[in-house]
Amino acid sequence: MPINGSVFAMMFSTLVYVFALLSLGLLVGTKAENQTQALQISMTYMLPSVFFSGFVFPRETMPWIFYALGMPLPATYFMSPCAIHLRGAIFFEYWPHLIILIIMSILLFSFCALRFRKKIG
Repeated sequence: MPINGSVFAMMFSTLVYVFALLSLGLLVGTKAENQTQALQISMTYMLPSVFFSGFVFPRETMPWIFYALGMPLPATYFMSPCAIHLRGAIFFEYWPHLIILIIMSILLFSFCALRFRKKIG
């Protein structure tokens, strides 16, 4: 598949998205008592993330309740920068989603750091 957009922009967007997912993984790690519990918690996040983010079904065709359920998920905001790869989108088309993803990543990581500090201390 040819890359129609900027490779650097796609790599940066992917880096921000992966940071958000790693922060969610750390959050699950601070909540779970064992590996089985961590797996169950992560599955309750993964399934809605796939269905409500627009990866499987277009978000515009979803009922308002499912559309609203997809709003707090990082995958929802990563779908827009993925247009870089598919159709050569320019930065001005997806920057609001990237800013939301950056803010979400920072907030998730900060919350994780606080929870981890409480768990150790």
